Amino acid sequence: MFIRKLLIRTSLPLLWRTSSRRTAAGLQRFAVAEAESAWQLLNVLDSVDEPKLRARVFQHALEEFHHSSEFDRVARPYCEALPPRPLPERDPLYDPADGEEGLAKFMAYAHVGELEVFGQFDAYAAGIGPCDAREVFKSAKKDELGHVGLTRHLFVSMSGESAVGMAVMKARFQRLYETWLRFSRGFGEIPSAILLGTIYLLSAPLLALPCRARLADSYTHANPGTRS
Repeated sequence: MFIRKLLIRTSLPLLWRTSSRRTAAGLQRFAVAEAESAWQLLNVLDSVDEPKLRARVFQHALEEFHHSSEFDRVARPYCEALPPRPLPERDPLYDPADGEEGLAKFMAYAHVGELEVFGQFDAYAAGIGPCDAREVFKSAKKDELGHVGLTRHLFVSMSGESAVGMAVMKARFQRLYETWLRFSRGFGEIPSAILLGTIYLLSAPLLALPCRARLADSYTHANPGTRS
């Protein structure tokens, strides 16, 4: 988590601030992710029996829709014509046929997701710099704290406190795998100049000494009189 937050804070100024269109596209992706989260929550709503908890899940979904709207709003000033909004495939993470066990698994997955978002929004706020988008990240983080508590409470009420550790670990591995898939797709979209420049900066210190030694040998071979 620390490494990911560090990468966000260091790479975001380069990837977003250098291109207003890329900033708009990045903020749009957050809008899509928040709307997707809300849709997934509405999909489980009928399976939450206790009325007060169902009301809290519904409020959670509304807050995610609000976050989506806010990210869309702050994306617009960065681009006169926003790029087409990417739409995710509607693939429900919970099937009512899976019953309470499937619902508990979904809540564990959602809990880990809220924890990750809560930890990363500060890094995005710092990386993007002073602007309306920074305030949206900060405001959304406050809501995410309540979402973390709600999803954990729902899981514990269905599976018990003792099951939290194993469920969270499985959810983390699942999300880590999904993150790797997204990173692999995104890696191919990085402009070649930035990618090659980064590789050069990282590899230059390692290759400097061998290159100098090779150049010295070549010079000595071409100028025998310089041998000591």
